[in-house]
Amino acid sequence: MRLGEGGGKVLIAAIDDGLFGVHLDWVEDVLSSEAVATHALRNGSGRSRAFVLHGPAPAPVVDLREMLGLVELLGPTRRAGLLLLRCTEGALALPIDACLGVRALDPVQQPPLPTRVTRDGGLPLGHLTSLDGRPLTVLDPNRLLDAEQRAALAPLRTKARALRERQQRLAALWEELRHEATAERLRAYARLCARAGQGRTAGAARRLLEHLDAPPGSHLNGDSDPLDRLLHELIERQRAGASGAIEVESADGGRGTIVLHGGRVVNATCGAADGRAAFARLLGAPGAARFRAAGSHAGAPARITESTIALTVAALAALPERAN
Repeated sequence: MRLGEGGGKVLIAAIDDGLFGVHLDWVEDVLSSEAVATHALRNGSGRSRAFVLHGPAPAPVVDLREMLGLVELLGPTRRAGLLLLRCTEGALALPIDACLGVRALDPVQQPPLPTRVTRDGGLPLGHLTSLDGRPLTVLDPNRLLDAEQRAALAPLRTKARALRERQQRLAALWEELRHEATAERLRAYARLCARAGQGRTAGAARRLLEHLDAPPGSHLNGDSDPLDRLLHELIERQRAGASGAIEVESADGGRGTIVLHGGRVVNATCGAADGRAAFARLLGAPGAARFRAAGSHAGAPARITESTIALTVAALAALPERAN
């Protein structure tokens, strides 16, 4: 939910048993905790700090329990949402239990009082008032952190910006791979994934690179892993620009077909599944598999549009650890 300038209006949120508000002038967004990724970054002393990369700037997660020293008393908790807040030094993400809507407060009828919790220079953390007969604390995002906390966050913000830029490069490179994949692009993607902590995806890209780097027309021996033999077959058919199908039969009796046109995978079937889901199931088929060239399947529908390399990397990265 995108929020605009609000004048004297306040966004109300529930945190534990209390009501807290933030003037709309400072609110950038309201997020579900499940809809945004939280990244843990460590400072020079090894202490971890949570950041989110949603919005125009990296936002450190500022938990009120931690800030007020209540974690030891109340214990840690998982919040349902995040308020993404603007402040003079960038952005902050405030965990909340629920967003209760926007209300207009009347400072004449309910004069606000400074909180007893203060920050630098004795400035209050916010102001106390009431809403529908309940105490309400209106927070000032610029005072959630003291000078020591801001100083500790400065190098972490630099790391968070670098992480954000790396993710943007990964997303751009992945789009290139989906449309026109090359070994060079896949190699660069594997390196970036490894640096970004995406080990499974990096491993999947490297496994496929082993077959892309193999000399054309090479063969694997009969003792090779069944998955590697299937990957090798896919790459060989891509190089040859072959049209046809590869039939896959697993040791548990499952059967499926991978359909190619001009060397590119355009569809797959396995049981009741087809398209990407069927292709992923075939790559994860347990036990030994047997492959043989089938007919041209020229009239088969093209349910897969991305490159074979991007399709295969995504399927490999999703395989259980034992299969990948």
